[in-house]
Formats: sequence, C-alpha cells, structure tokens
Amino acid sequence: MSKITTYFFNTQNQPKEIGWFRNALYLFLLYKVFLYIAQFNALFSDNRLVYHSVKQVNVIVDSSFFLNNHYSISLAIIFIVAVAILSLVGLFKKSNYITNALLWFAIINLSNFLYPVNTGGDYLLNQLLLFNCFLLPMASNNLTINDLKTVLHNTSLLALKIQICLAYFIAAYYKITDSSWIEGIAVYQTFQVPEFSNSLFQFIPYSICMFLTYFTMIYQLSFPFLVWFRSFKIYLFSFGILQHLFIGFGMGLVSFGLVMIICYILFLKYDVSPTDFADRRRDQEK
Repeated sequence: MSKITTYFFNTQNQPKEIGWFRNALYLFLLYKVFLYIAQFNALFSDNRLVYHSVKQVNVIVDSSFFLNNHYSISLAIIFIVAVAILSLVGLFKKSNYITNALLWFAIINLSNFLYPVNTGGDYLLNQLLLFNCFLLPMASNNLTINDLKTVLHNTSLLALKIQICLAYFIAAYYKITDSSWIEGIAVYQTFQVPEFSNSLFQFIPYSICMFLTYFTMIYQLSFPFLVWFRSFKIYLFSFGILQHLFIGFGMGLVSFGLVMIICYILFLKYDVSPTDFADRRRDQEK
C-alpha cells in the first residue's frame, strides 16, 4: 500500500521521459498538419473524397463532432491552424491544461470528420492527447492543489502505459482467433496484395513470412507483460521499432507506426530512488 501511495502522491513521475514524449507528440502533430495541407483538396475541399454526416446525440458527444455538424472549408482551416499553433505552444513549453484540452478537441474533431481514412494510430492518438492534458502541470502555491495535480499526472502516466499494453494485447487476441494468423500465412497473404504493401515484399520467401507471422503474435502477446521488466526492454523496443517502421514505410501506415514508436518513450524509465523522490518533492514545493 505504501508503494502505491508513493507512486501516486509523492512526486510527478518520469518528468524527463514525458518531456521527450510530449515533444515527439507535438512534432508528430505538425507532421499531421503538413499532411492535411498537402491533401487538402482530397480531404476538405468541396470536391473532397471524404463525406461527413451530422451527428446529434447530446451536448457532450456533439462537441466532438462540431466540425461535422457545422462543416465549412473555413472552419476546417481554423481547426488545422489551431492544431499547428497549439502544437508549437507545446513545443515551446508554454502549454497548460487549457491549451492541451483545446488541442485534443481539435484533433478529435478532425479525426471524426476524416473517419473513413483513419487508421488505428489516429484513434490511439486521440487517447494520448486526452491523457496528455494532465501531464507535467505547472506548480501552484497551494500544496493541496499541487497534490491533486500530482495524482492526475501519475494516474494519466499509468493510464497511457496501460493503453499501450491493451493495444498490443487486443491486437494479439484478434490475431490468435484468426485462422490465417494461426496457420502462419497472414503476413504472406498481405504482401501479395499490392494495395496493402510495397511490391518488393511479394518476393519475400514464404518461410520468412511465416516466421514474421508467428513472431509478431508472440511479440504482441508478451509485450504487456515483459515491458515492465528492465532486462527485456532493449529487445522489445528494438523489434517494435523495426516492425513499425516496416509497417509504416512498407505498407503505407506511416502515422500508425510513428505513434506506436512515440509511445515507447513512456517506458524508458521505471525506478526512482527514495532520494530522487525527496529531492523532486522539495523542488516542487519551492
């Protein structure tokens, strides 16, 4: 019980890693803005390939479909510019609860509007930005408020890690219930579809494809358990980075691959000594 209390209340955990994670996240959003601009005609113009529908459920749900419900090209531009500005605010270390909440609001609206062209990375990005709102809060003169901010920070950090573990575990679960994965032919079949992969992949031997099929399932099943042990970290991350770069640049799912790699930053450190806790606590209270 004391360890749990220490984790949640003593200090804001992993500030260095979260700083790197945030910078990577904001840079990724600027990359998304570049994609929105480069593909503006196909995604947002009057002749766009993506069609939207009005969503009316309740005030809370409808807010995430504001762009859908009130669509205009000008409004789309406003949302895109807002993402760019708020991401830059974050990169320059000027973000706070409000700016990060607005950034999440803008991205989730763009994500809902572009639903037909989204990948799993877009949905994961929405969750990352939601929890990002509560990370690394500015210190307050009120110690009670500081404690509340610390709890929100540490809870959000843990929630982010669990989210990544769940993403891998659920992906593995659906793979082991799919006959093509169990039979070891899933990767080979994917490489034979030109729309899904680079034409060079068609020449990868079947035996290698079978190895990749089973190794991918093993990796995704084991990640949620092994990632908490320091000795396995280098192996998990090395294969994971190679896998996601392979998927990103070989199969066209670049955004998905980059989002998953960014998430690894959160797992770079596990232990903080009691001395570190005390030192950071004193700094926080100054």
